[in-house]
Amino acid sequence: MLENIRIVLVETSHSGNIGSAARAMKTMGLNQLYLVAPKQGVDEQAIALAVGADDVVRNAVIVPTFDQAVADCEFVIGTSARLRHLQSTLLEPRACAERAVAFAKQHKVAIVFGRERIGLTNEELLKCRYHLTIPANPDYSSLNLAMAVQLISYELRMAWLEKNKKEGNKKDMDFSLSSIESTYPTAQELEYFFAHTERLYQQLGFIQNQGVMQKLRRLYLRAEVEKNELNILRGMLSAVEKSGNFNRE
Repeated sequence: MLENIRIVLVETSHSGNIGSAARAMKTMGLNQLYLVAPKQGVDEQAIALAVGADDVVRNAVIVPTFDQAVADCEFVIGTSARLRHLQSTLLEPRACAERAVAFAKQHKVAIVFGRERIGLTNEELLKCRYHLTIPANPDYSSLNLAMAVQLISYELRMAWLEKNKKEGNKKDMDFSLSSIESTYPTAQELEYFFAHTERLYQQLGFIQNQGVMQKLRRLYLRAEVEKNELNILRGMLSAVEKSGNFNRE
């Protein structure tokens, strides 16, 4: 299960943070590290601060964009301190870890950490099915990147250990077996659907500003649409396009 969970770091400013994050991951049994356009690549400082986790650093997958880092993942969880418009998809670390480990039994999961200074952009957050927030002291909520990765990695390991204890228990972390075993679309497949939806709805005159599409994204992500359901939705969009009869009544 832990092999199916990847940690994604977006545009890290300092190579030392890559090494420190890798160390935090390896102590908890995680080794899938993805780096999105790091400002400084893997260098001597990254290796030095990895302190024995240099294999995680050297095997890190480096990609130029957020989309490429999560394209094959069915569940993408983005970290954010911005809560106002994310309440319906918000998870705290323990609940996030339980859900991630349950999904990781059959699906690929990405937990994405944003830039050290500004985090993830609104556009990137809209591409995440869930949003993770750490309920730190509101008077001093400053966590560096490696600390945040360590905290989440610890919760993932504890959830994994607990799941192993309950492997024969049908309750399985309060998630129904049927829901976890369902086949979910990847992030890339969802992006194709959202692009298709936006293109058609613009032709119909329904979408006239980005606010509508942002709300639709949140609606579909919150619904946890399965792959066969997504195929039906895309089929509906294609049927409307083929008909050529854009009735606006």
